[in-house]
Amino acid sequence: MKEMKKIVVGLVGTSQLSFPGPKEKAFARCADGMKKLSEKMGFDLVVYKDTVITREEAITATKYMEDNKVDFLMVQHTSYTGGQVAPVFAKIKNARVGFWAIPEGVDCGAVPFNSFCSINMHCGIVAHYLRDYNIPIKWFYGDVEDPAFVRRFEVTVRAIRAIVNISQARVALVGGIAPYFNDLYDDERNINKRFEGIFFYRLHEFNEIKEKALAYSKEEIEPIVKEMIAKSKGALDDPEIQKTFECDLSQFVLDRVEMNARIYKAYKDFVEENDYDAVAVSCWPKFADELDKFTVCATLGQLNDEGTVAACEGDVLSAISMLILKYIAGGEPTMLMDMSAFDQKDNSVLLWHCGPAASHFCQCNGYHLGCNFSGTAHVPNSGVTSASAPARDMVFDPNDATIFRLSGEVDKYMEFSGHFMGATKPSCHGSRGWLTDLTTKGNEVKALDLVNTVLSTGFQHHFPVVLGHYYEEVEEFCAWLGLKRIEMVPYADYLQR
Repeated sequence: MKEMKKIVVGLVGTSQLSFPGPKEKAFARCADGMKKLSEKMGFDLVVYKDTVITREEAITATKYMEDNKVDFLMVQHTSYTGGQVAPVFAKIKNARVGFWAIPEGVDCGAVPFNSFCSINMHCGIVAHYLRDYNIPIKWFYGDVEDPAFVRRFEVTVRAIRAIVNISQARVALVGGIAPYFNDLYDDERNINKRFEGIFFYRLHEFNEIKEKALAYSKEEIEPIVKEMIAKSKGALDDPEIQKTFECDLSQFVLDRVEMNARIYKAYKDFVEENDYDAVAVSCWPKFADELDKFTVCATLGQLNDEGTVAACEGDVLSAISMLILKYIAGGEPTMLMDMSAFDQKDNSVLLWHCGPAASHFCQCNGYHLGCNFSGTAHVPNSGVTSASAPARDMVFDPNDATIFRLSGEVDKYMEFSGHFMGATKPSCHGSRGWLTDLTTKGNEVKALDLVNTVLSTGFQHHFPVVLGHYYEEVEEFCAWLGLKRIEMVPYADYLQR
């Protein structure tokens, strides 16, 4: 698994001589606390030792931070600071900026710092005096050990980490978009513009993977086959399905596990050779047509297990969205789902896909290597010609989850969260889970309103998922980049556009 780049946070203290508080002591204590946070949150810290008072000193400090390649600059207003330094720090190159005020520590007597008033003025200078620059500034308030400060800062660290890593990520499209899935079409120029520095290559072909897979020797593949079977709970063995297809689907699946091992190794080698962080795979129809009803679902699941983001159906923007969620969550696996049903009775939606989910999502009960029953044409009474394999058949564990995807011309996004119900409600074979306790932007939302929003706005039919509640981190990531939220559209019986 490719390691994420640590972000670099810069800390500089500003002040003015007219306030009598122990400014040097206060800044030193905060610098020590930030060092502890850097170890806990996994970022590198650069501290500017001298107190900044004048514009010239601010220029020197900013140059120092630029030379140290900081990704986020925290400007602590240890005491009230002259407004002349605000434009200097706000215009730092290649970094985002925060203004930090500390508590006064007294309720009466002489004002020791006047710190909060200072960030108020400086935020106003950036917003109004520098209005044409459109520079976002995040404010912070509190002692370095204050849980509210720590949480607010952690949100920023996760969001900036995602911005930094996605802007140097390498993403590939293999085989193009799945036929007629035209809602997944994206203009790569928008991707390059939004994430300056990202590398996206769209010209890899299916045959590159096929030829590589078929060239491996039996000896190279056998250990991978054994490992794949050992990690699963075996081939799907559902009496009703066996009866429907009048055949031994278990054997049908197992016969294709060897091809799964070959395709998996081919993709793994392909990713390593090209140093890719994510791949969007045109998963059908070529795999099923050219490799005897083989489906690549389980391969994508294993790649996601191991830290390489793998998206179905050639969906590049979902692959990038999955990668962003992975970076926000500190490297946790992600998956890509369809929304297949909704239920107003318990306010839930069914997130389902053929079988490409990581085992991270089903640690309680594991997964079977089963069939993808939508992989080929459905012909009545024709046996296994209506299925392909292998796919990961699993029900997601009871867990909180965040869903986020970029949309539009890479200028919009949708976010919602919820809780997977576990195996408490019926669902069709595949990788799936009913999601309830739905929220968006932290506020409760009805399943019907969520569905109405998806359909009324023409949102694409794919939903990247990561475990945990990260809506605040998603919001901040999008705020720094100027992305617009797709707001909920409450259900109504009339046409809504």
